[in-house]
Amino acid sequence: MTEASTAQLQELVAELSKRLTALESQVAGLKANQQIPEDVMVAISAAVSAYLGHNAEVKAVHLRNRNNWATESRGRAHFRAV
Repeated sequence: MTEASTAQLQELVAELSKRLTALESQVAGLKANQQIPEDVMVAISAAVSAYLGHNAEVKAVHLRNRNNWATESRGRAHFRAV
């Protein structure tokens, strides 16, 4: 390789290293701010309550129309929040 191409490659590697470092810090920030989904929180709460010996009581039960259940399930299948 010539000196010019070696110098260009070194500059490119340095630039890519800077960009990679910036992206890694952004990903770390996003992971730190990530919210815990509600269903996971409910599952963890139930597990801790059961472990500590708390007996849960069912407060209310609602009977739903089958069509509403199917509509909501289809809606949740397309919801892609992270």
